Amino acid sequence: QAVFNDSLQFVDLYFSRRYPIAQTFTSEQEGLIVAQAQCLPYTMTSAQGQPSLRVGYVSGLATLPQHRGNGHATKIMSQMHQWLREQHFDYCILIPADMRAEQWYTKHFGYRSGTSKHSFMVTADQIAQCTSLSQLCPNLIYIIEHNLATSPYTVQHTASDLHDQLAVCQMSGGGLYTLDGNTYFMAEKISAPKSEDKFRVLDLFVESRDCLSPCTSDRKS
Repeated sequence: QAVFNDSLQFVDLYFSRRYPIAQTFTSEQEGLIVAQAQCLPYTMTSAQGQPSLRVGYVSGLATLPQHRGNGHATKIMSQMHQWLREQHFDYCILIPADMRAEQWYTKHFGYRSGTSKHSFMVTADQIAQCTSLSQLCPNLIYIIEHNLATSPYTVQHTASDLHDQLAVCQMSGGGLYTLDGNTYFMAEKISAPKSEDKFRVLDLFVESRDCLSPCTSDRKS
């Protein structure tokens, strides 16, 4: 919370459902935890026709401001890499917060930029043209998981993952939307002082499918 300014609701969700103790790495100074990160195991598709990969996703690496520059983040990353090797993972992946963070990971640990699906921003007016859905219905989850499984170099998400992602989007003021019943996506609201609210579209999940059963709809939002 100190580093990322996250709400208590957000922190409670992630530490109760997403961040098991066994995959949380910490660094202490004078008996106090001053830095931490999580490593979440996932399966990722590789090239078409090739075996899937075991990957560890680094999340939430953070050091309290007054303790930075003392090697705590480097210590945590080294511990994490050792754990991944012992558990026979194929890769370690992460999404750096900015260019400075990307350069740090590259310089100290040899990370390289990889293929990714970039999110994009839309305006509140554009979101208003879409219909808000209150929940993920089972058939939609099935189709999302099928699409993920057939996309190369894509991290696979379980139904639980998708529900958690939706919960986080809804906390921000965003949610799950459909555009004319053809395309489904989640969007996270990004509020900026003295400017129009934006929505970060996390992924376009699915285009129209005959097997898609109706989901519970809210009014346009």
